[in-house]
Amino acid sequence: MELRQKGTKANVGAFKQLKVALIWTSAVDLDLMAFYKTKDGRAGGVYSTNYAGGAMGNLNQFPFMELSQDAGVGAVGGANREELLITKLDDIAELYICAVNHTDALAGSKKVFADYDARVEIATDKGETHNIALDSRNPGSVALLCKFATGFIGTEISNQSSVMTFENFQREVPGANSVKMAAKITLAQKGESHTIQLASKTQEVTINLNWKTSADLDLGCFYELRKGSGLFGGGATKSVIDGVQFSHGRGGPRNKATAQGCYTKSPYIYHLGDDRTGSQMSEGENIIINPEGYSNLVRMYVYTFIYEGAPNWSYTDAVVTVKVPGQPEVTVEMGRESDPRVFCVIAGLEFTGADRMKVTKLVSFHNGHEEADRAYRWGMKWTAGSK
Repeated sequence: MELRQKGTKANVGAFKQLKVALIWTSAVDLDLMAFYKTKDGRAGGVYSTNYAGGAMGNLNQFPFMELSQDAGVGAVGGANREELLITKLDDIAELYICAVNHTDALAGSKKVFADYDARVEIATDKGETHNIALDSRNPGSVALLCKFATGFIGTEISNQSSVMTFENFQREVPGANSVKMAAKITLAQKGESHTIQLASKTQEVTINLNWKTSADLDLGCFYELRKGSGLFGGGATKSVIDGVQFSHGRGGPRNKATAQGCYTKSPYIYHLGDDRTGSQMSEGENIIINPEGYSNLVRMYVYTFIYEGAPNWSYTDAVVTVKVPGQPEVTVEMGRESDPRVFCVIAGLEFTGADRMKVTKLVSFHNGHEEADRAYRWGMKWTAGSK
């Protein structure tokens, strides 16, 4: 059944499960979201963890609805589909289904939903489907698509068909004021995490270390690969990459396995080179990850250390930034620390398959690589290095 016009309604009665799917093929990142108002007056939402404060929901406890993972991340075209499963709405008075155009909202562009080919499909467990097309030519980055309301005769769906700015969306839709369209997410507290959705084979990850003084800091990482995914299908599953192992690598061959790593084959991690000031080309130091390697990675721990001179962290203002195209940058600030040890593990990256990476703030201090290795149970053997 097509719910073509605003105000068109359909009754789905009682159900065990409803499936709401946002479907499109255009090269744009759309996000399916649900916001509710409970019968006792509470408001909340279910939306991607790629937005600060986002929660994917839960089918087994309130709110009894759950989102699938993101699609179209990085404005990738293809058979894009996001789904919201709903098992019950007993406590919900009103449920609003929305689509956010993340690509245009982040860029501040003026495209309209009719420029894309998106639609929402609502499927019941009785085999019924109801469709709403996103074909509005009104400007705005958020489409309010439909509303679910519960009553004595079951659950009713009504076409809402309105497009609005992100700011009006936050003001007008119950629970939407918690959604933040951030270009940067800062992990402020130790242990705080943010999960980034990765579009496999299209989005290179850049890990940048920058600092504000002339101190000689070095960026490095411990990494762990899945068994059998080392160089040429074997080799060590745990190793380390950092600036102490080489003195000039900027622009070097990325297809050759060296102490800098390798970009075109395992481990698919490459250190772009040593910067002794933090100001080289205003870049600091960078490690990049080839998307081909996401499925092989288990975890990476990113660290920095003071190569020369007495520890003086409080004046470095060191910051690690994790950058993924089409996603908010995730920054981990060391802060004005006064720890006398020269080595700091700043952030942990954990990979789930080829499509999710969780960044966690650690900021723990150690007396060198070997001590940090023991603290995080990497189990490697160490010898002195130089650059």
